[in-house]
Amino acid sequence: MADNPTLAQWQLAQELRELRGDRKFGDVVKAMRTAANSLARWETPGDGGAVPGASAIERLLNLYEAPEQLDRLLALRKQAREPDRWQPYDLERSYRSYANIEAQATSVEMYQSQLIPGLAQTEDYARAVIRATMRPNSDLDREIQVRLTRQEVLKRPTPPNVWMIVAEAALRQRIGSAALMADQTEHLMEVAELPSVTLQVLPYSAGAHAALTLSSFSILQVEHHGLVTVYLQGPSSHMFMSSAENVEHYADIYNRLRAAALDDGTPTLALLERIAREHSQDKE
Repeated sequence: MADNPTLAQWQLAQELRELRGDRKFGDVVKAMRTAANSLARWETPGDGGAVPGASAIERLLNLYEAPEQLDRLLALRKQAREPDRWQPYDLERSYRSYANIEAQATSVEMYQSQLIPGLAQTEDYARAVIRATMRPNSDLDREIQVRLTRQEVLKRPTPPNVWMIVAEAALRQRIGSAALMADQTEHLMEVAELPSVTLQVLPYSAGAHAALTLSSFSILQVEHHGLVTVYLQGPSSHMFMSSAENVEHYADIYNRLRAAALDDGTPTLALLERIAREHSQDKE
């Protein structure tokens, strides 16, 4: 059974697609007397998907000759429609899905070219970033609370394996004061010491690299649900890409970034220490 509404919808969509098997999409649409768009959304995990009604699930299972699956899939449907921990925060749908998947992830690989990853931000750094980028009428304190709450995933009894690749530019970009940046850089070093976290810095000296045209992306995996997806976040839109082709493409980019970045451990920490000292000297 899934652990939250996003994963429940994801699992339900995947199972409905698997149950359709080799049956032609158009034949199922005709037999169900439903719109093609409806069936497509029922089989689509994530933001483009929709949760079918109970009667639709029952009719599909009868068509697929799998009525014994009804109780289990109806339970998934019920969970997919339940409120989650983020409901009070009124999050944009894609970001809400991301937070739900991240909370149950077994692996998170992230690249950031301009900012410190959200899981490793101090409250002061997060406040400065959110204040500078928030939309009109947004609730600053609420958005900060969401970011800090997301960081609790690193304190789980069994946290995900988190791999962060951060461009040197993100470490040197002055967000707030020099003192704030010194504290943030030192905090990033502390996060890197966690057993579940691997941190690499992509230095200026790396030159041209595989993610030059990308500002950031994440690859999330929830192993016990067979879920692997790529998340892209832009200034006005966010999207998931879960096809095998897209996942393979971004995994290749990430592996090339790993090769171009400083090794985790001493090489990366040495650069972080130097940058932290420079920020500290600037504040004096």
